[in-house]
Amino acid sequence: MIIDLSDLSDGFSSKLRVITYHLAVIKIKKFKKHLYIYEKKTFESPFLFTDLCLIKNFKIFKLKKKPKTNIVFNPYNDEIALKKLKNQNFISDKFNNKFYKICKLSYKKFIPNKEIQKRIKKINLPNNFIGIHIRSTDRVIKIDNFLNKIQFSEMIFDFQINNMIKNLIDFIRSKTKIDNIFICSDDKFYREKVFKTLSTKFSIFSNNSSYNTKKFRQTNGKDFITELFCLSKSQIIISTLGGAVPNAASLISSKKIKFYKWTNILNFYLFFKIIVVIIFYIKRFKSILFNVFKY
Repeated sequence: MIIDLSDLSDGFSSKLRVITYHLAVIKIKKFKKHLYIYEKKTFESPFLFTDLCLIKNFKIFKLKKKPKTNIVFNPYNDEIALKKLKNQNFISDKFNNKFYKICKLSYKKFIPNKEIQKRIKKINLPNNFIGIHIRSTDRVIKIDNFLNKIQFSEMIFDFQINNMIKNLIDFIRSKTKIDNIFICSDDKFYREKVFKTLSTKFSIFSNNSSYNTKKFRQTNGKDFITELFCLSKSQIIISTLGGAVPNAASLISSKKIKFYKWTNILNFYLFFKIIVVIIFYIKRFKSILFNVFKY
C-alpha cells in the first residue's frame, strides 16, 4: 500500500496517526503487509519515519519519487482524506468503531530502528518511573506577545512552565511513591532546569540529547524517537500541555499510563488557559469571517 506523507508538515506524530489509518485498511482488507512510503522533511517535522522507525511484521519501502495517488494527507484535510481512503478501499462508515479500534491498536506495532533500540537500552530505565515531558518551542507564549503569538488552542505561558517546574516535587509526591524520573524536552533550557530541580530528590534518567538552540526543532530525529519510546515505558506522564507526543507514547505503550496535563491542574493558572482558548477562537472566528467576505 502506498502512503504519501509529504504534505504532513505539522509534526512527526501526525505521520504515525496517518500510517495507522493505512494499517487498519490492510488489516480489514487482508492486504499484503508491504508499505511504500514517500515523505519529505519540513520546518516543523524535519525527521523521516522511514529513517527512524520500523513496523512489526511489515516490510517498508522508502520511495524516492512522489507516487501517483489521489490520497494525500495534510494538517487540514484529515477527515476528508481519511474518508477518501476508506471509500477507495470499500470500508463503509458502519465499520467505524472497528476501524478506529484497529488504528489505536496499530500504534503498538511501531518500534524504533535497531540503532535507537540500542540507545534506549543504554539508558537502563528502571521498571517503574515517571516521565516528565516539557513541550515548548511553538507552544510557549509570553505576556508581552501572547495576543500575536496565539495560534493553537493549547498553548502555555513561560511563567506557567516555571510554576510547574517549581512545584513538581510536591506534585509528584502527592501522586506516587515512585522515585525514578525520566526527563524529556524539546528545549535545552527547560530540560536543564527540570534536571536541576529534581536531581536532589529523585533518581534521574535521561537521553543524552543534542540540542541546536538556533533551530526551531532543537533536537534531532534520533533523540526525538528515543525519548518518545522511553516515555511509552513509563507508569505516569506529567506534561506541560499534553499534545500528540504523550498521546502517541500512551498508545504505543503495552500498559496503561496515568497522564497529568499541567494546564488542566486546578489552580490560579487555569485562568490563563481559559484566556488562551477564548483568544484562539476569537481569532479563528475573525479569520472565517474575513474569508467569507473576501469572496
